[in-house]
Amino acid sequence: MSFGGLYISISGINANKKALDTVSHNIANVDNPNYVRQSAIHAESRYSTNIITRYQMGSGVDVQQIRQIRDEFLDAKLRREMATFGYYNTKSEILNEIEVIFNEITSSGLQNVMDDFWDGWSELYKEPDSLTIRGLLHEKAVALTTTVNHISVQLDNLQFNLNKEMLNKSEEVNSLLEEVSEWNKKIKLAEGYGPHISANDYRDERNAALDRLSELIPIDYHENKYGEVVVTLNGRDLINGDYFNPIDVQLNEKGHGEIYWTDTGNPIDLKGLGELGGYIDARDKVVVEYRERLNVLVGTIANSINDVHQQGTGLDNSTGVKFFDFEEDDPAATIKVNPELEDFNKIAAGKTGAKGDGDIAKEILGLREELLFNDYTFDEYTGPADGEDGTMTIDNFYRDLILSLSLEREQARDMVLNQVMLINQIDGRRQEISSVSLDEEMANMLKYQHSYVANSRVINAIDEMIETIINRLGIVGR
Repeated sequence: MSFGGLYISISGINANKKALDTVSHNIANVDNPNYVRQSAIHAESRYSTNIITRYQMGSGVDVQQIRQIRDEFLDAKLRREMATFGYYNTKSEILNEIEVIFNEITSSGLQNVMDDFWDGWSELYKEPDSLTIRGLLHEKAVALTTTVNHISVQLDNLQFNLNKEMLNKSEEVNSLLEEVSEWNKKIKLAEGYGPHISANDYRDERNAALDRLSELIPIDYHENKYGEVVVTLNGRDLINGDYFNPIDVQLNEKGHGEIYWTDTGNPIDLKGLGELGGYIDARDKVVVEYRERLNVLVGTIANSINDVHQQGTGLDNSTGVKFFDFEEDDPAATIKVNPELEDFNKIAAGKTGAKGDGDIAKEILGLREELLFNDYTFDEYTGPADGEDGTMTIDNFYRDLILSLSLEREQARDMVLNQVMLINQIDGRRQEISSVSLDEEMANMLKYQHSYVANSRVINAIDEMIETIINRLGIVGR
């Protein structure tokens, strides 16, 4: 009597029990966002050969592997798009903050304050002898300088906060690199016990860390034969087996963090990708550009008005008095109305100081329509040469600043929306493959349960046959 059928049914019971355990694990993790559903892969056992008849017979079923149901191509594609999303989402948020700082959507924006300032000179031209008008002009000039100072301070604060966020994101990158390295060790150790062992739950945690890491910096990666993931940036290893190479952050003379390779000390170029790249570019380029534009605007206005005002004469016969005081290297932050002009008699409305002379006020008012500026190009701005006209007036230059800011914000926002659409599409396909469906798991549970019961009945049938052979065969006729 061969017991092969008994062994085959026992292998079926064990295989289906393992499959039911896997179904139970899937159902338990249905609300775990990092979990990828698993499936017990069944395969027939090795054939056994009867030494007498030479027939080959099946020997049952084995659980070959508990496999994750995931598409690694979709994972890689999603992570590439996440780096682009992280960069433009960060840039869009920062540009929105800069728009709020300039505050042109309300009546208290710089454009309205400048309009009031020019109106003050217009009124002074009409009544050059009026101390009341001079007082109102002084008040509007103070409002202009206060507004510009406030914008400059807010831009400085924004740059400081961006530097702080950049340092935080750098710490997060290193923390994730260390986490992935630790999961590598655990996966290698767990899967080292045999070819059919898969550390699937460890892989879920490692993949969640890779998802976040790909949003911060533009990584590439692949898995080696030991189950470890090799993470690279710009072709250089961040993680390779037991090798762990965190990024190094060093402060420059401005106190701004810059990132370097820890092993070589060379600077790292993130190539305009990832959240970390977004914060670095926003801090070093975006904020700097709009602060420089503001400095160009304020410095040109202040110098032009000072040149004209110093040619005039106050009611007290004072001459050569500047209207604004400021530092040339940072006019927006330092500009203020000349304290001497708190004596309104020193405000020069005319050239001679005679009653009714408003020539200086008229000339200053005319600066608003002069072409004092050229088109702005970041890091390359040069104003008109001496004796030559520029291409833009004061108002046009400021409107160009605000328009450039709005267009850049709109472009970044469009990129974010496009990336969100693309990421949602890829993630939707990934979820279709990898997420747990309760309906599907219930169907699998019934399938494996019925198979388990069927194998049990085969064992019962074989048991009855053996009992008949042992206890009843040969007792007929006694």
